Amino acid sequence: MKNKIDKKIKRKFQEDNYIPNSTKNAINNILMENRNIVINIKPNKPSILKKLVTVIASIIVVFIGSISVYAAFGGKISDKPIIEWLGIKFSDEYEDYKMDVEGQEVMYNETKIDLTSTVCDDGFSIFEFDVKLSKEDKEYLKLEEPLVTEEELKSAEEAALKEKEENYEIGVDKYEKQEYYEILLRCKGLTNTLNMVINDDLLGPNYAKYNILIDGKGYYTKSTQTVTKISDYEYRVYQLYFLTDEILGEKTDFSVTLKLNAIENIADKSGYKKTENNPGLYPVNTQENRRRIDINGEFVVDVSKNKVLENTKIIKPDSGKSTYKNLTKEIEEIRITPLQIIAKVKTHIDNVSLHSLSYTRDKDYIGIIDFNVYDNHENELVSQSYETKRTITYANGKVEEWSPGDIGTYKSFYNAEMDLIEYVIIEKKENVDSIKIVPTVRELIFSDSDSTEKEVELNALEVNFEQ
Repeated sequence: MKNKIDKKIKRKFQEDNYIPNSTKNAINNILMENRNIVINIKPNKPSILKKLVTVIASIIVVFIGSISVYAAFGGKISDKPIIEWLGIKFSDEYEDYKMDVEGQEVMYNETKIDLTSTVCDDGFSIFEFDVKLSKEDKEYLKLEEPLVTEEELKSAEEAALKEKEENYEIGVDKYEKQEYYEILLRCKGLTNTLNMVINDDLLGPNYAKYNILIDGKGYYTKSTQTVTKISDYEYRVYQLYFLTDEILGEKTDFSVTLKLNAIENIADKSGYKKTENNPGLYPVNTQENRRRIDINGEFVVDVSKNKVLENTKIIKPDSGKSTYKNLTKEIEEIRITPLQIIAKVKTHIDNVSLHSLSYTRDKDYIGIIDFNVYDNHENELVSQSYETKRTITYANGKVEEWSPGDIGTYKSFYNAEMDLIEYVIIEKKENVDSIKIVPTVRELIFSDSDSTEKEVELNALEVNFEQ
């Protein structure tokens, strides 16, 4: 049930007014210069960005939606990190594939950060850190203290009331200080937790250029971090990177460099509660609350997939194709690892134009596509999908590689072909002999005054594990 609810929330925030990665990166370039605001996803309406700019100098905000609907609440169950932010569920064999690391530590005064272990699956690499804080550093970071004080709330409320009074007679319908006060109000009850700032200096002027070094070369990939409190001054941090063949190629052994730039405070997301009036906005930090300790540290660790690969089954399924309009999907490969199931899916789209990618009333428009996965007992499995590569071939034969999710709003083109590489990460359960991967599409139905949507399941792509 939770998986279906998460997918509905995800779709809600991926509405028609899509902002592609190229546009998002340009926006983030501006925001990164101020370092006072963070946007994690593609907002569904341009007006949201305008509202955020009004508070850019005062508060750091993150939208829930798209991938970031899966908020990581930290912790561990049976020695498995809870990594819900990416919708990932590891098998009970997680502990068997954890490799201990020794001699990788960074000191800052009396604070000590140890890289204690790695887990390298055929798709993910997870780095576990043990952070022991000095009393002085914990107090400076205001960990476990309120994100927003009552005094700050009162001051923001008074400023909002004054703003309304000063602008009442001229009929201003937008009050920036009132918006700021309402955002701070959502912070009430939230406390600070720890955040490790890793490879932040790799971003560079173009933002998101790369966020991990593998064998000395920079790459950018999906990543997340979870944190849990162990004791008053000790925290456990898991840093996860999504590493596919597009990054690693044939490598099974490689070196990873993680530069520890800083430790800082950040909102503990487990204290955030979505409501009907506030379904998609939560604070990360405020300018008043933010605390950061700069650290010039580095971890260099050798990582290997060999242990996992020894017990990984690779299937090249003949599962047929699933089609919708001018789109075709087929499974290229299934990898059954000790920790999860990884499906690599190829997508081909004919007759692609800017109009068909962005205009919902175009006959060739294809809405948001996701996947539902079922086992041979018809039980839905926890899954999450990621696009890792997007290539377009124009009518004149020119080939370009776009950022995943991009729709080329800065170009004018037609009669093109598009190819995607997607990965579907699926939970691994006992007594499952086969699975059905069912692509879904959000189909829009228009009337003169409104539009509705329904989820349509396409032809199932079936994979038998015994083949």
